[in-house]
Amino acid sequence: MCLRFSYSLSLPLLFLFFLGSIPSILTQQNEDPTIKTMQDFSGYPVVEPPHPFVSNSLSVDAQTLQKQIDELSTFSDTPAPSVTRILYTEKDVLARSRFIKYLMGLAGLSVREDAVGNIFGRWDGYEPELAAVATGSHIDAIPYSGKYDGVVGVLGAIEAINALKRSGFKPRRSLEIILFTSEEPTRFGIGCLGSRLLAGGEALAKALKTTVDSQNISFLDAARSAGYAKDQDDLSSVFLKKGSYSAFVELHIEQGPILEEEGVSIGIVTAIAAPASIKVDFEGNGGHAGAVLMPSRNDAGLAAAELALSVEKHVLESGSIDTVGTVEGF
Repeated sequence: MCLRFSYSLSLPLLFLFFLGSIPSILTQQNEDPTIKTMQDFSGYPVVEPPHPFVSNSLSVDAQTLQKQIDELSTFSDTPAPSVTRILYTEKDVLARSRFIKYLMGLAGLSVREDAVGNIFGRWDGYEPELAAVATGSHIDAIPYSGKYDGVVGVLGAIEAINALKRSGFKPRRSLEIILFTSEEPTRFGIGCLGSRLLAGGEALAKALKTTVDSQNISFLDAARSAGYAKDQDDLSSVFLKKGSYSAFVELHIEQGPILEEEGVSIGIVTAIAAPASIKVDFEGNGGHAGAVLMPSRNDAGLAAAELALSVEKHVLESGSIDTVGTVEGF
């Protein structure tokens, strides 16, 4: 997904994405620094009518949340501590149906799925006609990955709603947790598949009709084997209507060393990566290692190495602290 919190497992801060509703408990909004921070960051005034949130007790059950994260990691095709959970495989389907949907139901959320397996768990607000506030992430995992990527944004959101319910809070807007299908491009080479369809990706919906994986299994056949898509080839039913959500925030681990090195628990993303890749093929001529001398050699590997060094040199000399250039796949 796109907007992401960088995160280093500071569990009480899971509630950042609900602050838009909480400030109305304060009697003097203009004096509250949280209100000012929110308004400065968003550019919009925060004005909410009174609602029946009367408790100041907000606490995350960190032990239970960690246990759930650990348990979800067992739905894997590789042994611990690694996690491998590929789209529409048996482990992926079991993790969705026997674990995530179960926990959503246990939290009292109304649960639904769309044609590609995006899962939605909604807590209705006391003004349900208003556009909802959404949060969530993904649980599919590339081969031999860690157990927190994406998972924190899904299980953390469920626990946040549980904590809010324990406190007696009732949201004005509905709160909806989304488990996005196939954030990782592992199986079909398409990243953020579920979220791109939700955003109305017509070209993607069309392309998926003919997309196959490395075993020549089509996307639609794989989806049907997992209980999705059913008899439909048209995936436009996944598209969200404009205005479905008033806001979306994703809680996510940092996947880098900066916050940890600086001793900072959490950060707010102000810009996101926009990765682009170029495939380059090098062709050369083989020759005997001793008999074909350097002036006559045409080694593809050396040419590729020169390109790799040139990419690194260009990025380092660009002056940009957040530009990364890598070369892989020799």
